[in-house]
Amino acid sequence: MKQIVMLAVKFANEPDWARILSQFGRVSLVQLDGVHFHQHTEVWENGKCTFLGPEKKAFPVAKFDQAVLGLSFTATTFKHSWPVIKNQKTDVIIANANSQALTALLLRLAGRTKKVVSLIGDYFPTDKIPPHRKWKWLVRIHRTLVNYFTTFVAKHSDEVWTLSPRIPTAKYNPNHFVVPLFVQNFNASAASRAEIGYIGNPTTDHALELLFAVCRKHNLTLNVIGDSAYLQSIKSQAPPQTIFHGPISDVEKINAIFSRCFCGYAVYREPGPQNYSYYGFPSKILRFLASNVPVITTNVPHFTGDVERYGIGQIVEPQFESVERAVLEIKNRFAAYYDAIDLFREQWNAGVEQFHRERLAVLLRD
Repeated sequence: MKQIVMLAVKFANEPDWARILSQFGRVSLVQLDGVHFHQHTEVWENGKCTFLGPEKKAFPVAKFDQAVLGLSFTATTFKHSWPVIKNQKTDVIIANANSQALTALLLRLAGRTKKVVSLIGDYFPTDKIPPHRKWKWLVRIHRTLVNYFTTFVAKHSDEVWTLSPRIPTAKYNPNHFVVPLFVQNFNASAASRAEIGYIGNPTTDHALELLFAVCRKHNLTLNVIGDSAYLQSIKSQAPPQTIFHGPISDVEKINAIFSRCFCGYAVYREPGPQNYSYYGFPSKILRFLASNVPVITTNVPHFTGDVERYGIGQIVEPQFESVERAVLEIKNRFAAYYDAIDLFREQWNAGVEQFHRERLAVLLRD
């Protein structure tokens, strides 16, 4: 049986990703939670989870890890993946750039795997830093070093998978592909949808003040999942019926909240290539769609085109009137959006399966 290893952080539906890959071999998912600093291992075979390891403490010093460009995370990844790797000859390792991909490259150098796929999830432009950012020169230096690091792992990987076709560092490897992410289905009922949801790490770019104002005017209950210093600074502006849940990683708990929501909020205030969201993939939208929650977003990430194409949400400007209009439109026509999400998920996930079928046929070829 072919042996596939995934070295991943908690980002977007990694267990479902492992389940899909397990059609082609035995998949060991070594997952590190960079928010809560936990680690666990799962094994998948023929679409079923055959082993679910306990959560363990992982390396907790996030600021230090950023300062050393993720090298401490590389060591942590090696520590937790070695028990899986040491007793098998792995055919493919699929690893997040940069730190985990570097671990995979070292394991390939040591003869522990045949091939490495580097997964690049974002890109931070060095010459288009928003003017409000403090210590711009230091930010520019850090981003330049990180991008050189990403280029290195991209060049030396067998393939590069990116979440957006806009990520320029992927092009340093001729074998680069845009990988579609699986959309879960929690079979959430269409009934009792009267609330609004937000999930993420709130920043000024997310324009939560606009959402607060709309919910206050229309007396709507707002659910906020996540936390940050910025959120704490604007918390007093939230309407009294706002529910602050704090950070949640349990997908069942997230679905329980979103199953009460008729729309989700994924607005970005700053458009264009100066914003790192322009190059990335809005994983929060997958959270909404998994619970059949149509999304309100701005035309910033590449995925925005699919939101419009499939009719699974509204594209807005980061302005009060535009957001208000979209909220009321979705509220009044929720049933149509609910059905559109079902159709989108079916077609999208078929494309996800086809992508992995094609790529694994090449990567696992002897």
